Parts: sequence; C-alpha cells; structure tokens
Amino acid sequence: MPVRLFSDAHLYRTGSLKWTGITRSNGEPTIGAWVAEMDFGTAPEVAEAMKRAIDDGLLGYQPTWLEPAAAAAAAEFHKRRFGWAVDESHVRLASAVLPALEATIDHLVRPGAPIVVPTPAYMPFLTIPGKFNHPVIEVPSLRGTRAGGRGWALDLEGIRAGLEAGAGLVILCNPWNPVGRVLGEEELRALHEVVDTYDALVFADEIHSSLVLDDTLPFVSYASLGPAFAAHTVTATAASKGWNIAGLPSAQVILPDDALRARWDEFAAEVRHDASVIGTVGAIAAYERGDEWQREVKELIRGNVERVANALAGTPIDFVRPEGTYLSWWGFDGIDLGPLSPAATLRERAGIAANDGRTLGADYSSWARINLACAPDVASRIVERVLGLL
Repeated sequence: MPVRLFSDAHLYRTGSLKWTGITRSNGEPTIGAWVAEMDFGTAPEVAEAMKRAIDDGLLGYQPTWLEPAAAAAAAEFHKRRFGWAVDESHVRLASAVLPALEATIDHLVRPGAPIVVPTPAYMPFLTIPGKFNHPVIEVPSLRGTRAGGRGWALDLEGIRAGLEAGAGLVILCNPWNPVGRVLGEEELRALHEVVDTYDALVFADEIHSSLVLDDTLPFVSYASLGPAFAAHTVTATAASKGWNIAGLPSAQVILPDDALRARWDEFAAEVRHDASVIGTVGAIAAYERGDEWQREVKELIRGNVERVANALAGTPIDFVRPEGTYLSWWGFDGIDLGPLSPAATLRERAGIAANDGRTLGADYSSWARINLACAPDVASRIVERVLGLL
C-alpha cells in the first residue's frame, strides 16, 4: 500500500497551510516544516470511509451512534497496539485534544491554580491556561548528562516545586512534542510518585502515541499503570496526527476512574459538540484498518530522521533523534546566525518555515522545531540548506 508523496508543486497548488502559511519577508515561498501536518495524504481506508460517509449524506449533526462507535474503535486500538485494556464505556468523544485541555482546566482544576508545563512544550500548552486565569509554571527539562543519556528528561524536582507552589495540573505530552522522547514506564512511575502526593491532576496528551518510531520502545500510557494513576489523569488522544486528518476535528478522552469520569460527564456534551462527523468516521477507520499504511509512513519518517542525523553528526547543531512523532528539535546555541532568531534565519536565508523555539518555552530562543513528515528529497533539502548557514 504505497504512501502518496505529494510534490512541492501539488502542496503549493492545493494551498497546504504547511507550505503556504509562512513565506519569506519578500513573499518568496518556503519549504513547509512548521505546522504538524504530513505531506502524505491519508490512509486509503480512512479516505474511503470518509468519502462513503459523504456519499451517504452524513453531513449533519452527530448521529447518536457516533460516540459509541468511536469509543469502541479507540478502546480496541489501545488494546491491540499498546496492550492497554481500555473499557469502551470509559471513552468520551471530544472535538480535539486542545478543547479537552481547556475543559479540564476550566472545570476540573482548582480556580486560579497554576499549571505546570514541562518545556520545551507544544505552544498552546503555554498560552491556554491564561485564558482561564491560571498562571503557567514553566519547568525547563533536563538535557545532556543531566537527562541520564536519554537526550531529554522531565525535571521531577522542578515539577515538585511547581506543585509545592500550588499547581493543580501537570501537562504531560507523551510522545513528547517537540523533542520526540517516548517516556518509559520507569519515568512515568517516577512522575506519579511526585504528583500523587499533591492535590493535582495530570493531563496526558497522547496524540502522537501511534507514531513511535523506535520499534524497540513500547508506548506506555500514564493512566494504564494502575488505578492510582488513572484517578488523577485525563488522557486525550486522536487519530489526527497519526493519519494526517488534523483539519477534521475528532479526539477521544479516556477516563478509567469512576469519580473523575463522573465529573467529566457533567460537561461532556460541550466538549464533544464540535467533533466533526466526517473526522470521527475517519478516526474509526484509522483505528480499525489503518495500521499497514501507518507502518509505511513511519518507515518514511525513520528514513528522514536517519538522513538528518547523519548529516548533522559532527556539526555544532544540537539534535537528538526523535523516538516518536515526526517533529524534531534543533539547537543552535553558540552558532552565529546573525541578529535574527534561528527560525527567522531559516525562513529568510534558507527558505525553510520552522517554529521559533521561544514559542515553546522561555529558555529556548536558540532552538527551532522542524517537521520531518515530508518526502525524502525535501528532508535532504532542509538539512542541506541548514548546513549552508554554518
């Protein structure tokens, strides 16, 4: 089942946000490497299911069967892929992961309690809490030798300090956008030992869980490790990143704990209201029949990661191979790129659209996030242009 590799010309013609949303200051186009979409279309099974739904006229509001069908598909997928025996009655539909986070903060976290965000972090994690009058406590993560040879690691003492300061929620992103870590069971248990002694919740964003690149690494969901974990955890996931249907909002929230699920159900209707019917149909197909296509996609991403890692070896650019996701984190500390930030330099001098590290955490002004879910020749051009700046 060959994955479709869309050309630059095709992506420009269709107006892909990834490829047309950021240009050089003079209006010239850039290589799209910022927003979290893939250049691969979606799985034929997903496309077929969505087209069939359109042909059937399924274009109105959510039918009553939609949430139970999505819950059953998500539960079966988690059992098959990750060994987590999720009860389908514990799964709720949401429009997307970020609205689920907003609802968690607005309804489940103590009013005004700070939110702990390990950084670098997915950009909205740093901006959403303020919308609900919750301050953010950024906890810069451990790097290098302090990370125990894992590239990046959570700063548990920093998280503890945030909880001591009254934080009511810790945002856990696993696999970790943008650094690509897949947090192991030992790390998750260590986090639990910290969080469990405080009156705080964990919001587990697992939207990239299906995109673990290293086949030797099992994906472990935080809440799957036992009732004590699940009692303080809202787990949110979706097929949107793994099968490239992010423009069709549909996510699943997993709540194994009876008491926490009962609290969620008080406002569940408002969280699921904007879930796309077509997107949810696509998600069901992805979970049920999308494994083979995704295996090919992961092979492409692994090839791009290998290509980039080999090219950057021996250079001053700080790059750790992502274990999961197609997003990668490039450090330019100590490299003279001129007066602009790395992302602005990449845009203006190399014609690459990347995310500015400062938007992922206050300590990351010398970093940039680069998307590697692209054709191999595009990945080669990205790294060649970056090296041309040195």
